Parts: sequence; structure tokens; C-alpha cells
Amino acid sequence: MKHKLLPVLIGASIFALTSCSKSNKDDVQTNDAALEVKVITDFANVLANPDYVDLQTKAAILNTSVATFVATPTDANLLAAQTAWKNTRAPWEACEGFLFGPVEDNNYDPTMDSWPVDKNELDALLASNNPLGVSDISSLSETQKGFHAIEYIIFGLGGTQKAANITARQKTYLTSLTQSLYNTTQQLVNSWAASGGNYTKQVTTAGSGSTTFATRQALFVALVGSMADICDEVSASKMQTPLLAQDSLQDESAFSHNSIADFKNNITGIYNAYMCTYNGATGTGLNQIVAAKNASLDLKLQTQMKAAIASFSTITTTYEKAIYTQQSQVKAVQATINTLHDSLDGDLKTFVTTNIKD
Repeated sequence: MKHKLLPVLIGASIFALTSCSKSNKDDVQTNDAALEVKVITDFANVLANPDYVDLQTKAAILNTSVATFVATPTDANLLAAQTAWKNTRAPWEACEGFLFGPVEDNNYDPTMDSWPVDKNELDALLASNNPLGVSDISSLSETQKGFHAIEYIIFGLGGTQKAANITARQKTYLTSLTQSLYNTTQQLVNSWAASGGNYTKQVTTAGSGSTTFATRQALFVALVGSMADICDEVSASKMQTPLLAQDSLQDESAFSHNSIADFKNNITGIYNAYMCTYNGATGTGLNQIVAAKNASLDLKLQTQMKAAIASFSTITTTYEKAIYTQQSQVKAVQATINTLHDSLDGDLKTFVTTNIKD
């Protein structure tokens, strides 16, 4: 009896262990999938959509501020328009931390934010008899519209613009430019809205019906790729081009001297995308997926992101002056951003492709 029961008991034990092991594996996969879906959903609802809505809201304020200035062209109203312009830049530069989807596919990015603008080109347009109504703006080149054409008029060379110096034709151009910018932000918001293009659904159904992202991994690869790309753009293009040329007019926001704020908001946008946070609201971020499987990588990435954001404080003048007088500080900031770029493009991308399968 004893000898007959032993194989049965052993077999039962093996079956139980195998079943238990399979059950645990299934539980882990289910938990991983649930966390990934939560991160994707929160990315759309806590970060991306609120950032774009914030951009549209501030573009509306800019539009109103310009209308007020045109109606009553005082230096105080010009200053209010300049402040509104800077306030609109912040959510725009932050959302460049996750620059994929309609903002790229529909060319909203170059329509709003092509730089550097050529002052001679803008002056020639203003000196011409070309119509400058809102409907005419769409046919202009990308460097004749958007943020930086507006910036040229309201800040002027060296940021020294005065209300009395802005001509009637410049006011016509400015009015059309700000309305056009607002219209583009509205199109961007609508492209994610359920009542519009509903790109939100393409994101939140990644791997489960999305026609854009066949897998959740594809969505995360796009997100991480965009985070790495803006690192490279800030360091190798936005900072390096004017530094190498020793020409401050090659800066992104040369007239307003807002370039450092732009760069910092770009890197903050990366942090927002990783942590899923915007304007005080927080969701479940990619950081939680990474921390669950590789805590040291999560710590490394968060440390590098914070270091890159903080590094800009070592530049103690405008970027337009720093390229001439604080080149060592500029290069140190670039090195910090390059380190972050390599970790995003290497370690984080490898983590995503290794650990997110569906």
C-alpha cells in the first residue's frame, strides 16, 4: 500500500507545484498588464490632454492681451502681451517632452514653433503689400508665423520694443498671428478630444484595438523615443547651433530672452512624462513600471532628470549672452542633458522592449 501510494503522492505534488507556478506567473502577467494600462490611461488623462488644454487656454489669454494692446497701445498693455506670450510658451515647451501623435502628424509643431525666424524676411513681408489677414497666415512659410513671429513684433530686437514703435501694419499682422496660433492650439486639443480626432482612444487602447499602436510596447517605445529626442534637440540643436555660430539671433527665443526657460521646460516635460504629473496633478507613471522591476534604473533616471533641470541655474545670464560669456557653463549643461539622453535612449528603451511584451 505504501509503495503504491508514493508515486501518486509525488505526482500530485508535482502537479500542485506546477499549477501554483503557472498561477503565480499568470498573476504577475495580469498585474503587469494592469499597471501598463493604468500608466497609458493616466498619461492621456492626467498629462497629455491637460497640457494641451492649458496651452489653448493660455493662447486665448495671449490673443485677448494682443487685442487689448491693439485697441489701447500702451507700454503696460504691451508688457501684458509679452507676459501672456511667455506664459503660453511654458505648456508648449513642456508638451515637447512627449512630441508624438497629431502634434507631429498634422504639423502643429512647425506651424507654431519654427525657429529661428529671419528678421529681414519678416521686415520684407511687413514692407510688402501682401495681405495679412488670418486666412493669409496659413499660406506663409513656417518661420513667418507662430510664436516667434509674434515674439519679434512684441519684444523687438534685444527685447527693447516700445508700444509707440509698433506700426499699424505690424498690429494687423500681430492680430492675425495670435488668432492663428490660438486656432492651431484648438486644433491640437480637438485632435485628442473624444468629440474630435480622439487620439486619446488610440493611446488608451494600445494593444487592445488601437490602429496606431498594435501593442502597448509600441506606445511606450514612442513615448520614450520622444523623451530622448527632445533631449537631443535641446543639447545638439537649440543650445549648440547659436553657441557654435556665436550668433544669438540663432537662439530659439532670441527677442524675448526666454530661451533658457524654453530649454528648462523641455526637460521638465520629460520628467512630467516619466512621472505622469502636470500642474500639481499626478497619475501612475512609467516610473512605477520601472521601479517595480529595476529600482536602481528608476533612481538613476529620476536623479539625471532632476540634475538636468537644475543645471540651468548655473547659467546666470540670458542664453543670448551666455553663448559669448558663459560657454563653460553652457557646455556643462549640455553634458548633463547628453547623459540623460543616453540613459533614455539606451537603458530605458531597452527596459521597455525587454519588459513590456504585449
